[in-house]
Amino acid sequence: MPNIPTLLSVELLDALGVTVSMDTFYEVPDTTTLADLNTYLAAYLPKLDAITDSKITAATFKPRGTLPGGLKASPDEDAENERTGLFNFSQSAVPYKNGIDVPGISDALIVNGKIDLTATAVTDWVSIITTTTQGLINVSKFLNALQTLLDALISFRKHRRAESRRSFEVV
Repeated sequence: MPNIPTLLSVELLDALGVTVSMDTFYEVPDTTTLADLNTYLAAYLPKLDAITDSKITAATFKPRGTLPGGLKASPDEDAENERTGLFNFSQSAVPYKNGIDVPGISDALIVNGKIDLTATAVTDWVSIITTTTQGLINVSKFLNALQTLLDALISFRKHRRAESRRSFEVV
């Protein structure tokens, strides 16, 4: 029974409207269920609430999975996380789109200035997003199941602070 490294992130709101997150780390047995985690939160959060003046607004467990072999050893030389691929999916029960933004969209997937939605890499990724795999259903933040890919576009998300800390380019 191996343990899975897991992060518990609790968001706290103060009287000035500032939200911060408090992170604590755990080793969780792989037999632990989501119900077990909720039971733990029901015991832990009141104890935390008793020692802080801030309001607890959210609590999230984030397990850290083991990366499979065969992934890139380093980023491609032209990889830029600011250039993203925004994939919009239909949702069950509502008419609204739900977007998933993929940072550093691959140059190989861009044909004539658009994302090639027929590329095998794209269709394989869309398939795992829109089908139930290992009991996991991909949903929007409102818990509506993602159904079909509607469209995709290239977009840009600025990460200037992170980029300026790591870049050797002269601005």
